[in-house]
Amino acid sequence: MKNRFVLVRDKKSDYCARLTALLPEIRGRLGMTQEELGNVSGVSRVTISQIESGRANMNWLHFTALMMVCFSDRNAKELLYAKGLLDPDLLRFYQVSMDEPQVNVIASSDSIELLRRL
Repeated sequence: MKNRFVLVRDKKSDYCARLTALLPEIRGRLGMTQEELGNVSGVSRVTISQIESGRANMNWLHFTALMMVCFSDRNAKELLYAKGLLDPDLLRFYQVSMDEPQVNVIASSDSIELLRRL
């Protein structure tokens, strides 16, 4: 079995907390409302609202879905990089090779359409 890079639970929790703090600013960079971000990410508007207001914690599935949207937008990626969220560990975790993808994403038809327009 090949060596695989994995993130430990504490590291994932740290990433989730950091993205939570940046979420309103990221939505601004994306030019999206909570509902629009929910439609393209698959994370409900209610959940995004609860995360932003501190009534709910972001989990790793939310994080990954939101990061996939961020990865599709240069402004969002620049913000994540400038704020230190796109560190070497996270970039290595999300690295996708042609022969052995490490990231499997189930995207809604709205997400696919948005990505085609970008």
